[in-house]
Amino acid sequence: MITTDALSAQRRGAIESLLTAVIAHDGISPLDEAARLALRGEGATHLLIEDGAAVTGYASLLEDGTVQGMVDPSHRRTGLGTALLTAVLERRPDAGVWAHGALPGAVALLEGQGLRQERLLLVLRHPLDAEHPLPPVPATDLPGVEVTSFDAGRDAEDWVALNAAAFASHPEQGALTREDLDERLAEPWFDPEDMVLARTPEGLAGFVWVKREQSPDAELPDAEIYVVATAPSAQGHGVAGHLLGTALQRLAERGVPGVELYVEGDNAPALALYERWGFGVSGRHLQLRRATEG
Repeated sequence: MITTDALSAQRRGAIESLLTAVIAHDGISPLDEAARLALRGEGATHLLIEDGAAVTGYASLLEDGTVQGMVDPSHRRTGLGTALLTAVLERRPDAGVWAHGALPGAVALLEGQGLRQERLLLVLRHPLDAEHPLPPVPATDLPGVEVTSFDAGRDAEDWVALNAAAFASHPEQGALTREDLDERLAEPWFDPEDMVLARTPEGLAGFVWVKREQSPDAELPDAEIYVVATAPSAQGHGVAGHLLGTALQRLAERGVPGVELYVEGDNAPALALYERWGFGVSGRHLQLRRATEG
């Protein structure tokens, strides 16, 4: 097993080839955005099992202690997953290990090693077609609101500050820095028109960020409601609903077939909001961790 904090171009290419094969087999990515970005930069320890030039097993241990991994479908049930997990837990016994898609085999492996579910992340989806009409965009009663699109020169620093305040208790989203934002703004999918902001004379009150991946197919893929945030001082004034409605209407007008978003399974207010909007559960992601004694 190879352990490294930086990947050569050859190893990165082999991991990306493995990722493509796993997605094709499982129908879901075993690596989230943070882990994929870490393949190209810093901020992760990479554990690899190699077979010649190919990578047959891989685990990403991020600085925040979250772990994601994958094994070549043709090499499963040979102990590679257990070897990766053992190596990760030796380095970080408190690691939070993701089972994206809650696939039975992955969950069984983790539970068999004494890990227990700590977080449930739900995927919600809303079709955008004539059979699933959107409700009218709700108004906000926050005085002086102007809805604009994102401008990095004007909005980036305010965005980082609002994101940190809105997600102060979130283990991942609230820790994003200006450098993290710039990295995402440089992604090929980013379009400033897909980030809808609410501004008042006092500053940024909220935003809804939509992520739309490019597809080689003629049919447009689903969009993702990437982040929804309201400034603590603006909560209770319908800002999020107003921005979400605006974003969904824009997507429907562009012919996007559907939209999905991610929400914590224990976030009852958010789940109730999205249920009212017509979203339904379409997937689950689990994070598991070793139980602590005491």
